[in-house]
Amino acid sequence: MLQHKARNKSNLLFILPVLALTSLLATNAYAGDARNGKTLHDAHCIRCHKSIMNGDPDSIYTRKNRRINSYKGLQNRVNRCKNSIGVPWSQKQINDVITYLNQQFYKFKHK
Repeated sequence: MLQHKARNKSNLLFILPVLALTSLLATNAYAGDARNGKTLHDAHCIRCHKSIMNGDPDSIYTRKNRRINSYKGLQNRVNRCKNSIGVPWSQKQINDVITYLNQQFYKFKHK
């Protein structure tokens, strides 16, 4: 019985770091390049946001009644806007824009 408990503890000491690393890699799979995201955002999104927000495009993200309230909501909105304006962004570019917006304005935690 004592040997069984020691073996389980040994297995646990091996499994926990593996699970932590797997979790970290899964989280980083969604991480994009915020610098590239800003470039894409500024090239394709500013003009519309500027007209909607009376000349202050960033206020669309900081207004009190903003519509994005979660990381998933941010992902959905970026995809919806991308499709509306017809930009041919890859999934990596979409992730870059999401990362930029989240780091700059929203600060959502995500899985």
